[in-house]
Amino acid sequence: MQTAESGPDFEIRCGGRRLPPEAHKDVKSVTVLEDLNALSMFTVTLKNWDADRLAVTWSDSTLFAVGTEVRIALGYVKDLHLAIIGEITSLEPSFVEGRPPMLTVRGYDLRHRLARRQRTRTFTRTRDSAIARQLAEAAGLRADVTDTGTDLDYVLQNNETDLEFLRRRAGLIGYEIHVRDKVLTFRPPQHGRAPAAKLHVGDDISQFTPRLRTMGQMAEHSVRGWDVTGKKAVVAVAGSGPGPTTTGAVTGPRQVGRVFGRTRSTRVDLSAPNQARADQLARGQFDDLALSYITGEAECGGQPRLHAGEVVRIEGAGATFSGDYYVVSVSHSVTAAHGYRSSLEVRRNAA
Repeated sequence: MQTAESGPDFEIRCGGRRLPPEAHKDVKSVTVLEDLNALSMFTVTLKNWDADRLAVTWSDSTLFAVGTEVRIALGYVKDLHLAIIGEITSLEPSFVEGRPPMLTVRGYDLRHRLARRQRTRTFTRTRDSAIARQLAEAAGLRADVTDTGTDLDYVLQNNETDLEFLRRRAGLIGYEIHVRDKVLTFRPPQHGRAPAAKLHVGDDISQFTPRLRTMGQMAEHSVRGWDVTGKKAVVAVAGSGPGPTTTGAVTGPRQVGRVFGRTRSTRVDLSAPNQARADQLARGQFDDLALSYITGEAECGGQPRLHAGEVVRIEGAGATFSGDYYVVSVSHSVTAAHGYRSSLEVRRNAA
């Protein structure tokens, strides 16, 4: 793909080596999808034909062998930023009459290593954060883990992959799990941090479709359990209170409470053996529900510095829908036809 001196550009390294010039010029598109809730992935589409030899080229090349580590940097000429480190997991050639053969190379971030085998086992006298660290290291990843703080006597992984298991554990307490640059991160959402980028509707953003929804928003969320040692019920209640929101904004739970009364939800099916664990479960789940108050999608010119798990400030959408949004998914695409574009999925807990 040819680029102007200041135009979109990319760099692909396979097995630590840059693509050779003959492969680079055959690349027709590069896409990187980074997602907090699913495996991040990449696709590289190339022309797969040597007209002189009348033979396919890259689908038979060891350059794109399954399992090869791929590093993709995207951006603009002399301003490239690492978008993903992954491994090739599939090759998809395409042979269509009247068109040159093509090859799509696909791969996932290193979370896929956690999704290869189902296991049944127990963890005793530990914490969710310690489990995340142990599974990361077993998969050959470094760990960046926020201490969950609550000791657990017994945790069961029941016929689940490590990734399914970690997602379930993270979901219970409102944590997120993702891998970037060979580091597994296990942490609460970072929606209170400073914006990584500021984008204006009509200037930077070509399309923005936010949705404010009150269904699913609760003024209170409670968790009920049983303290086996103390032989008593434990009840934890999480509700609207101080927390990371856009300055001056009203959270979804507070707005729902004002308009529809003190709506409540309760979980009684969770293991909450003590008050500390019940408090953790209630707060994590309440915050996760609140963060779905406003959701949306945005399309804009390429933003190579923007990743899932960061905050973006969107301006020019009016008082209700302008503000800071948490990026849960970002897709970067470089093509010969459309240049470099980014698409975002965002969430917000206030308006």
